[in-house]
Amino acid sequence: MRELVKGDSNAVSASIVERAANEGDELAQRVMDDAAHALGFGIGTVITLMNPERIIIGGGVSKSGKRWWRIVRQAARANTLPQMRVDIVPAKFHDDAPLWGAVALAEQVAR
Repeated sequence: MRELVKGDSNAVSASIVERAANEGDELAQRVMDDAAHALGFGIGTVITLMNPERIIIGGGVSKSGKRWWRIVRQAARANTLPQMRVDIVPAKFHDDAPLWGAVALAEQVAR
């Protein structure tokens, strides 16, 4: 990670950590794993409280790779009742979701 930010710790961002993790940086991998586990734990709590059919995750973090998704899903399952089954999936439109939402709203207003 230090090489990617040229020694400037203020330049560390989620995308830098993800890139470093994908390049094999052990610290970055631990950070990504811990973040995925924490998110999964929180999702498990939401599942227990609200019992949704599906959880959709979007934004840049949703592009973090198979390992990240596996940890999120495992942590969520570990924090729910065994009989609860919920799909945890990436957002279909990824970063374009706000744009598509704006298009849908504009279509409704134009009618």
